[in-house]
Amino acid sequence: MRLVGKVAVVTGGGRGIGRGIAMAFAAQGAKVVVADYGGPVDAVGRGSSGPADKVAAEIGEHGGEAVACYENVATMEGGRRVVQAALERFGRLDILVCAAGILVQKPLWEFTEEDWDSVINVHLKGHFACTRAAIEPMRAQRSGRLLFFSSAAALSGSPLQASYSTAKAGVIGFTWSCAGALREYGITANCILPGGATRMTDKIWGELGTLSEQVGQRLRSDLAQGTYRDPENVSPLAIYLASNAASGITGQVFGAVGYQITHFKPFEAGHTWRAEGPIKVDEVFLRWPKEFGERLEHTGIKWPP
Repeated sequence: MRLVGKVAVVTGGGRGIGRGIAMAFAAQGAKVVVADYGGPVDAVGRGSSGPADKVAAEIGEHGGEAVACYENVATMEGGRRVVQAALERFGRLDILVCAAGILVQKPLWEFTEEDWDSVINVHLKGHFACTRAAIEPMRAQRSGRLLFFSSAAALSGSPLQASYSTAKAGVIGFTWSCAGALREYGITANCILPGGATRMTDKIWGELGTLSEQVGQRLRSDLAQGTYRDPENVSPLAIYLASNAASGITGQVFGAVGYQITHFKPFEAGHTWRAEGPIKVDEVFLRWPKEFGERLEHTGIKWPP
C-alpha cells in the first residue's frame, strides 16, 4: 500500500494504460479521480461517461475510492474541472497523471488544420491545462507528483503521425520545464514513454496492412496470457514515481514496455566545430564535409529495442 492517503487524478483513466494506472493506484491505497472524456481514438468527437464510470465502479467493487469525471482536457476549463473534482470529493490533490490522448494517422500532406489542432490540443495543451490547475493546490501544500506521458514516436518521429510525434516531443520539453520551475515547492515532474496493447495501438496496426495481422495476433496472444504487452505493465513505474520514495527524482524520462524500464539520459551535444573567429560562408562550404560529413539523416532513437 504505497499510496495510502494520496489523491490522484488520472486523465485517460477509462481505458488502456490510464485505466491500468487508475486501478493500480487504487489498489495501493490512493483515492482516484478517473478522468476520461470517453471519445473516439482518432478525434475529440462526442464524449461518453461509460469508460470513466466503469473504471470508477470497478475500483469501488474492489474496496477502493474513486469518482468519475468526463471533462475534455483539451480545454483550460476542462483541466480546471478535473482538478476541482479531486478537491471537491477528496479535499486535496497529490498526484496528476496525464495519460489522455488521441491519434490521427495519415501522410503529412493529407493533414488538415483540424487534424493537427485536435491532437496537439488533447496531448500537449491537455498536459498544460491539467498541470496549470493542479499546481495551485500542490504549491500550497508544497508537495506533488506530476506524471506525464510521451511516446516512442517522440524519439523517432513517426512518418504518419506528424502531430502526435510533435505533441509527444513537446511533452518531454514540458516535463523539463515543470521540473525546474516546481522543484522548490516539493513538486516533481517526470515523463513516461509507455508500451502496451491498447485501442490506439490497434489503430496503428490496423492501418499497416498485413503487418497488423502478424503483430496483432502475437500481441493478442500475449494479452490472453497477461504477459508482455499488457498495458498494466506500465503501472509499477507510475506507482513508484508517484510515491514518497521518488521525492528526489524529477525532470527524468523513462520508458516502460513489457518487462523492462529504461532511463533515458538527457540529450547530449554531438561534434562541435570551433573557429578562431566569425565563421564565413565560404568556410562553411569548405569545412562542412570534414566536420559533419556530406550526409546526415534522421534515424531517431530505436526504442523499444
